Amino acid sequence: MTVGMELLKRWGGFVGVTVLVCLCFATSSLPTPLYPIYERAWQIPPSSLSYIFTSYMVAVFATLLCFGRVSDTFGRFKVIVASVLMLMLGLGLSMVAQGVATLILARAIIGFGNGILATTAALAMGEAHPQQDRRKAAVVTSSAITVSFGAGPVIGGVIAQWNVYPLVLPYVFILAFAVLTLLLIIASRHQLQGPVGARAPLSIVPKMALPVVGNRPPFLLGCAGGFFTFGVGCLFASLVPSVLPELNLPWQGPIVVGVAFIFMAIASTLVQTTQTQLPPFKGLMFGMGAFGLSVVFLAAGMYTHSVAILIIAMVCFGIGQGFGFMYASMIASLHADEHRRAANMSTFFLSAYTGATVPIIGVGILADHVGLSTAIYTFCFITTVVLGCLSAYSAWMHRHRKIA
Repeated sequence: MTVGMELLKRWGGFVGVTVLVCLCFATSSLPTPLYPIYERAWQIPPSSLSYIFTSYMVAVFATLLCFGRVSDTFGRFKVIVASVLMLMLGLGLSMVAQGVATLILARAIIGFGNGILATTAALAMGEAHPQQDRRKAAVVTSSAITVSFGAGPVIGGVIAQWNVYPLVLPYVFILAFAVLTLLLIIASRHQLQGPVGARAPLSIVPKMALPVVGNRPPFLLGCAGGFFTFGVGCLFASLVPSVLPELNLPWQGPIVVGVAFIFMAIASTLVQTTQTQLPPFKGLMFGMGAFGLSVVFLAAGMYTHSVAILIIAMVCFGIGQGFGFMYASMIASLHADEHRRAANMSTFFLSAYTGATVPIIGVGILADHVGLSTAIYTFCFITTVVLGCLSAYSAWMHRHRKIA
């Protein structure tokens, strides 16, 4: 009992926030295998699904823009608790949703909660770590985000495959863990108060901040890594569920999407558990290179309808996720200004979520003029070229710039 209390005293806050990040980002991708079920059950056009997807991203985007520094005003603990409560409310609405409007509202609430958590968690985990090791905290934060993003479709697909309340039980599963996580966070509130002293006044005026001039090149490189991590991730999340039914697999259903993302989750987990000690710029170089390969194989898999090529694409995507976001967020965190760290990290996460919205919108606009297939292949080509350049620039930074 004494050992358990000692562990709770030292690690409770750090573990609680880590689990919350996992739950929030798993929820962000949880509906991916459920969208075809919604489409059939509610008799809605595909465009309605894009509204549901966009509502989450718009909410996160707006929150990062206007509330990225809210934990500097109210403290880490209150903002983290608010995030849990919004996650629970969004899950509850998702469970009872009978139409698009309710689900859009639910996804927006979840997006708002995830938005205020994104920067707060990065700060709180560094402060709650027993050794206050920001590097380790950044690794755990990015690992939790990328692995749980890949686990979301797996959880949703496996539970929905039972065909017992497939649009309810996946949310119940996450909700149960959210309640337990809330209790752990409350029990560890003393570790999550944040810096003592005067609080910054509340302001919802959008205010992003870049670090001092000398730190801007690596910081912006980290922002670019975050942008393409989310951009490629959303490309896969939106395309894979549509591509798989065309492959004439021997079995179909939500679990097929989950199985596809298992390859990504396994590759990402292996990278993030074995490759945490690389120099940050070298890690980002590997991440951007793997993303470039994943996009190439995705385009090739779509063109050939080859299951093997799509599996290779998912593995490369997982490797890119493992390296890319872990080292992009680490580079951004290590080059943020100490006195305005929250504003700097808000800029980083804003750039990441911009990658989750702008490229997908761009593909949609281009598709209206040249057709969906051409738009996707064009996007894949441009993205591959840019990712190659980022990988090369990361290699150059690794050779010419030292980092702590």
